Parts: sequence; structure tokens; C-alpha cells
Amino acid sequence: MATRNRQTIWNRGFTCAFLANLLMCFSQGSVNTLISTYAEWLGAGAVLVGTISGLYFGVAFAARPFSGPAITILDKKKIMLATYALGVITNVVYALADNVPLFIVARVLHGLQFAFVGSLNLVIASDSLPQEKLASGIGIFGIGTALATSIGPGLGIAVRDWGTALWNEKAGYSAVFFLAALFMGLAIIPCALMPKQPKADRIVLGKWYQNIVSTETLLPTVYLFLVSIGSILYTSYMVPYAAKLGIDNIAVFFTVYALVLLGARPLFGKLSDRMGLDKVLIPGFIVFALSFLVTGLGHSLGMMLFAAVLSALGYGAVSPAIQALCIRTVEPQRRGVASNTQYFGMDLGYFLGPLLGSMIYDASSYSAMYLLAGIVPQVLALILFLATWKKLKNRLY
Repeated sequence: MATRNRQTIWNRGFTCAFLANLLMCFSQGSVNTLISTYAEWLGAGAVLVGTISGLYFGVAFAARPFSGPAITILDKKKIMLATYALGVITNVVYALADNVPLFIVARVLHGLQFAFVGSLNLVIASDSLPQEKLASGIGIFGIGTALATSIGPGLGIAVRDWGTALWNEKAGYSAVFFLAALFMGLAIIPCALMPKQPKADRIVLGKWYQNIVSTETLLPTVYLFLVSIGSILYTSYMVPYAAKLGIDNIAVFFTVYALVLLGARPLFGKLSDRMGLDKVLIPGFIVFALSFLVTGLGHSLGMMLFAAVLSALGYGAVSPAIQALCIRTVEPQRRGVASNTQYFGMDLGYFLGPLLGSMIYDASSYSAMYLLAGIVPQVLALILFLATWKKLKNRLY
């Protein structure tokens, strides 16, 4: 995009992408922690709850062979406007759902929307950043996620409880989804204010199928896949896990996590630019793995809050570093393909994480789920990174 050569992070393209992403994250943050409990309330069993929780990411994964080429070739601004409008519709369908089949329809629509909007936000933001500030900018870009994680779950739970007390439990859940639709509607404003993409930047890089996956990005995508299997467990299962343990006020977990992440992402992004990606990723993997150990063995709110701090520090280190690594594996005009590739890994991890977690929980307990599905993928990611970093480092732009 035209903003690529500007030396400031806060140019118009980045600012609009940041605001749109912030509002989208508030929309998702207010509902994501309630998806499993709502599906259970609608009558879904344990494994079906896990499947529904992950379906959103499974659909997004399946749609990426189409969304990737579209993001690379077509007008990004128009796609942004269309996908955010779809987000409004999706949340209205969620609100109206009073049975599992209709809820699944909404989940499918939500997955289709995410197939476009997640990677598209990142492409527009990274295209607007100066090269020497790429990791720092991506770290700042993630602040939207941190803020939404801080406020969204507590807000969603509060609105659900308010609606339940005022009317009934169905009305409580519907109120949360209508709020999420409002956030998505507001996000259309910064989408409309984004600078128009010059025609010269809309480069068709071969046939459409050549713009689905970037082979150069596959290794960091595997890192991200393994990280995502663990990270989604907090969003999907922390609320029911705390309820099983008899821990009240678990919304504070997400607040602590997000406040720490708010500082961790830009800090570690800047350290990645200055010290090197490996200096941040290695300790990040270790700390993130430790967070699941504390979660799985903890039985009090204090232990869960300690796990929230460790999780935010670990994820705040590895997430922007891996995303910057993905973007830097290709030349600038192929960033859309690289972004689409990394989201394949995230989608697959987010889909398999709840499913794997539900299977372990069904066979044992939530504690075993966090110890196995949380720690093992992070250890594998660390081992793979150590084995491949030297080779990958020589191929970075």
C-alpha cells in the first residue's frame, strides 16, 4: 500500500486497521468465553461443545484457499467493509438462535467472516509499517486484542447476567450477541476511512491457487499452530474450569491476563526488533508452557491469576515475534499470502485445541486437559524452533 514507506507507525492506514481490529476484538472478546456455556445451555454434550467451540476456526481454515487469493488480488478496503458487515449479521443470528442447529449456522458464518478479516487486518497494518519497525508495530497492533481480552469477557458476563436477571437466561445471552453486533457495526467506520489502495499495488502473483499458501512461511506457521492449540484453552475452558473448582470472579483472570499482555506485546515486539526474534521466542515458549503447569495444578484464584501473568508474558513474547517472522519470510507484495498461511496454522490450532481439550476432559479432568493439551504443544514448538531457526534466519527479508 502507499503508506508502506512512511517512517511513523501511526499513519492513517495503520490507525484505521488498529481501530477496526480493536472493535472487532471487543465484539469477539465479549462472546468467546460464553460460546461453550451457551452451547451447553442449548443442550450440547461435552464433545459437541468442544466441536462447536472449534467449528469457527475449522470453517475459517476450510475457507482460506478462497480468502487468501482474494486478499492478495482484490481491493482490500472493499473486502474489509463486506466482512465487517457480515460480522454484524452473524452476531444477530447468534442472538436469535434458540437451538443447537441454528447456533451452528451462526458459528459457520462467523468462521467465514474470520477467514477474511483476521489476516486482512494484519496485512493492512503490516503494509502500513516501516520495515525497521515491523515487530514493534505488530506488537502495538495486538494491543487491541489485549484491551478486548481485559474488558470483553467481564463485559460479556455482566451483560448476560443483567439480561438474565431482567428477563431470562436466553435474553441474557442474546443481549451479549447484540452488543457484539454493535461493536462490529462501529468497526465499519474506520474501515470506510482507510486510504484507498492504489491499483499499482494490486499485483496478481500468478494463478489464484499460487496465492493460497506461502511455502516460505510454513515453518513459523507450524510454531503458531502449536502455540494456538494451547492459547485457545484459556478462552474456551477457563470459565467452566473455575466453576468446577468453585472459584468465583474468574473474569479477573482475563483482566489480569490482558493488562499484562497490554504491556508485554509492544515491549517484546520492540525487543524482537532490537535483539533478534530468537532472543524473545525461546524464553517465550518456556514461560507460556509454565503457565499451563500452574493452571493445571492450581486450585485457587491466586494461582489462576499467577497463571494469567505467565500466560500473558509467554504469549505476549511469542505471538508478535512469530507473526513478524511470518511476514518477513516473503517479499512485501506477498505479505497477503504469508498472512493467509499463518492463519491456516492459527485456525487449525484453534479448531483442534477445544476438540482435543474436550476429549481429555471427557476422559479425565480439566486439570489434565491443561497439563497435556497446554504444555506438550509448547514444548514441541520450542524443540522445532531450536532445530530450524538457523536455516530459517538466513531466508528472512
